[in-house]
Amino acid sequence: MIIKKASPGLDQRNQLAEILGEAHQVVEYEDGVALADQVGDAHVLLVRDVAIDRDVIDAAPNLRLIQRPGDHLPVVDLDHAKRRGVFVSRFPSKVQGAPARDVAEHAFHLILSLAKESSRANENLRRGVVGLPKTRRVHGLTLGLVGVGNTGSELARLGRAFAMRVVAVKRTRDAALADELGLDWLETFDSLDRLLAESDIVSLHLPMIPDTVDFIGEAELAKMKAGAFLINISRAPMVNRAALLTALQCGHLGGAGLDVFWEEPVPANEPMLELPNVVITPHIAGDTRETERRLAELTADNVNRLARDEAPAWVVGVDVDAGER
Repeated sequence: MIIKKASPGLDQRNQLAEILGEAHQVVEYEDGVALADQVGDAHVLLVRDVAIDRDVIDAAPNLRLIQRPGDHLPVVDLDHAKRRGVFVSRFPSKVQGAPARDVAEHAFHLILSLAKESSRANENLRRGVVGLPKTRRVHGLTLGLVGVGNTGSELARLGRAFAMRVVAVKRTRDAALADELGLDWLETFDSLDRLLAESDIVSLHLPMIPDTVDFIGEAELAKMKAGAFLINISRAPMVNRAALLTALQCGHLGGAGLDVFWEEPVPANEPMLELPNVVITPHIAGDTRETERRLAELTADNVNRLARDEAPAWVVGVDVDAGER
């Protein structure tokens, strides 16, 4: 079988090819070539953040499976895939091992990088400056979670381990979850203003849907504590880009930690790259070596299922829905 990487940045250490061996061929994504021109002989398309529309599906007459080696499913024409008899599969967090923990760890890394002023510290080290900058203690700060799904819950546990006061908002109240996570309070989104006003650190853990575009805009940033940090490991469009830049440049926000950006890769002339109170990482929160291997194993299992004329596991609409975490 021919497995085509239909998105850049997938399985960069070629774990899938190693697991599958010579029985199958894994083909790399080609930059600068239209996707529809790359998939003609593919039986399986591996996808990340690239849309798979009907033109791409029709350009692959041998296509049997569109596989997301992860949870978040990009834009896929599910109806057309079904008409063509093409399976679409994604792997829910519960079968991946501990991806939510990986993402939460990265979010906490961003928190610590901001609190300990890693950018300024590295600059001072190169300049020979000793004893500066003065950093901030995380112990006892208030961590506000906007959304309490898998990653939010894991970050709450990490925050509590640092004796942080953790507050949260989500769509519905959940007293049992609040008790389990040791939250100081958990309310609905009606209490977002309260969370913004009380939190030293605000971390976003929402799905990317139309209602969450610009969820944090100029008005919400203005309601945050002076000097507070904003953490986004979800999706960039949840935050208004221009409003965030202004809040950082004027000093109202103490900093921002971002693992997602509005354009990826981040443009070399991006103003936020020049700000010492911003930490940006290249969309790697969930890409630990451990998770990469687990996802390659799950993908290989689905490829081998197809080779045996069996249905793949975790098919959208059968085993899992098409929603996000």
